[in-house]
Amino acid sequence: MTANPDDLWDIDEVRAAAEPTMPQAYRSFVNNEGMERTLEDDIAAWRELHLRPRALVDVSRVDTSVTLLGQRISMPIMTAPFVGSTFVHPEGEVATARGASAAGTISTLSMMGSRPPELVGPAANGLYWQQLYWVRDREVVRDIVARAMASGAAALCLTVDLPVMPAFPRPMREAWLSLLEPWSDGEHAMYTIRDYRDKPMGATWPDPAITWKDLEWLKGLSRLPLVLKGIIRPDDAVMARDHGADAIIVSNHAGQGLRSSQPVAHALPAIVEAVGNEIEVYADSGIRTGADVLRALALGAKSVLIGRPTLWGLAAGGAAGVQRVLQILQAELAEVMAITGAACVADIDASVLGLRSDSRQGKSL
Repeated sequence: MTANPDDLWDIDEVRAAAEPTMPQAYRSFVNNEGMERTLEDDIAAWRELHLRPRALVDVSRVDTSVTLLGQRISMPIMTAPFVGSTFVHPEGEVATARGASAAGTISTLSMMGSRPPELVGPAANGLYWQQLYWVRDREVVRDIVARAMASGAAALCLTVDLPVMPAFPRPMREAWLSLLEPWSDGEHAMYTIRDYRDKPMGATWPDPAITWKDLEWLKGLSRLPLVLKGIIRPDDAVMARDHGADAIIVSNHAGQGLRSSQPVAHALPAIVEAVGNEIEVYADSGIRTGADVLRALALGAKSVLIGRPTLWGLAAGGAAGVQRVLQILQAELAEVMAITGAACVADIDASVLGLRSDSRQGKSL
């Protein structure tokens, strides 16, 4: 443990404690060096949404718990899938799952993570979703789903916004290339590469030919709820609903996919309007404070997912650091809920958001 998690009071402090401990190449990859704009736009878009306090409401008790896909959790905050966590802590995703479970919420294991479902599932105590990439060998997808089910997964989370690897700019490309060897072998190896290395070259690469009609095959592999991650357009949200998705995550891959992608805070309202309450809508990318969580909920999301803050917590303090990050965000959320007059998550609506005046346009936004 590199820091006492109890001494860390906000996500900026967690990041400051974590980053000096991270290998340079991995830190460059995590920070999107050379392609920071989308992530910066996401963070700014949340913060542009001003909040309005509400007077004389009984908020002596504030309840942050929610039910997602039939599962009750302590807060509308989950951990997002990410790769490379063993670079910052030897237990990697196992420690992440343990910390999230201790905080009473869900962790999502990346299909390209370093620790397999068989280790992560038991550590999560039932609070575990399995992220999938649809790779070119369908038998790999089938086997990962079976392993996830056997390990206690409560949902499958298919990433749909990255059919091909993006062309990273030089700083990101150099970081990625320097990490490829450890991600392919040894203690940091992605379990998908390690466990299916007998497959032909390219079998575990994303399949760019997948379309909406292929979801029927995936849904036929299990009875688990299916979440689609990486929806940013209302028409795609409607297609997800119409093809049997149980939930969607409005996401732009946290800035590591399409450059200059629309910020999630800007995309979320139209998506919620398009699908209403017919499927659950979550959001990720750029969430850094409990106030950001409130903003996402006010725009219609049922929950958010956090990636980098989770990773910083893991680097700063292992499972206890992950738990601390989630507790910080939960406490911040409870505070802003109380000040804005929401005694429970169901009380949060768009009325909490203040209109900002745009003097250049002469109108309110």
